[in-house]
Parts: sequence; C-alpha cells; structure tokens
Amino acid sequence: MSSPFRLLRFRSDAAEGWSFAEARRLLAVHLDDLAEPVGYVWHHAAEPGVPARWSYVLADGRPTGLQSTASRHDLENRILEYYFEDLIADQRHTA
Repeated sequence: MSSPFRLLRFRSDAAEGWSFAEARRLLAVHLDDLAEPVGYVWHHAAEPGVPARWSYVLADGRPTGLQSTASRHDLENRILEYYFEDLIADQRHTA
C-alpha cells in the first residue's frame, strides 16, 4: 500500500519584510491544501559573536525549536522532517 500524498510548500511571504528589530520573516510554509500557512521561516541577522541563523515558528507564534546556522536550505530540510517524520522513517526502513 502506498503512502498518502502529502505536500509542503515554501512561499515567499506576502508580508515579506515584516520584521522585528532582530529578525525578518522570509517564507510562509503551507501544508497540503491548507490556504493559511502553518508556520513561517525567519532570518535572524548576524551580530558580533553570533552567526546569522534561520528559525521556524508556527503560525500561532509557538516556537518549534527548529533553527539552523548552516543555511536556510538546512532549516527547510528540518521542517520537512518535522512534518513528515513518519513518512521519512517508513522509507528508511523499506529502502
């Protein structure tokens, strides 16, 4: 039996540029057919002694703990694992 079809989309945020002093919202993350985003990718600029980083926050403002200092692409991979952990684990066991 095949796994159900799931879709995760990263879109440039319609409110791009929406920011706090220390961070800027870059992407809206959409899951399956939901019109409203399930979360947002934020970019936190580098500061003296602190590297730039990207973080993922749920749409209701709750933190996920997902962040990366390596790259935005690295964070996007972590977000995929966050939502599709069961599907990824199934593929690893059957490969």
